[in-house]
Amino acid sequence: MGQYLTLLAYHLANDEIIPYDLPAYTTAMRSYYDELLSTINGTSGTVDTSELAAAIAQFETSAKEVMALMERAVSTNDAALKTVVNHKFRDFQRAFTSAGGLPDREFYKHVVNAPGIDTGYAPTTFPGITEAVVAGNFDRAAEWVGRTSLGIRRAADILKT
Repeated sequence: MGQYLTLLAYHLANDEIIPYDLPAYTTAMRSYYDELLSTINGTSGTVDTSELAAAIAQFETSAKEVMALMERAVSTNDAALKTVVNHKFRDFQRAFTSAGGLPDREFYKHVVNAPGIDTGYAPTTFPGITEAVVAGNFDRAAEWVGRTSLGIRRAADILKT
């Protein structure tokens, strides 16, 4: 673990562009979405998740755009463009936070993943939605589809070029 953290600190301090793999982030969100659908299908209720699917697609488009911008910044060695890319990479994660925090746990604010309410520190993906579905509170789940989608769209807007 110490070697990993040292290497990470080295790259953050010395690389001209923050090493971020946004296509992998999009793949992970799609996987989380599939898990969420499986969780919903395992219950007697229904939740319209089309808004969340659209937000993930928007994030994917923006991620591809910023990765192309990053490649252009590197190939042209444009310092200003590298700064723009770094600021986008630095800032997009902030959009995934919900101002009021997660239901019943206001101190956790990340809408894509957070420690589960009943899992200790094991992560729950799309926690506001997933935990509401598991609890059978489909009205709250629908509310959190909107809130989670908003966070993902805000992150996509930050990455958009």
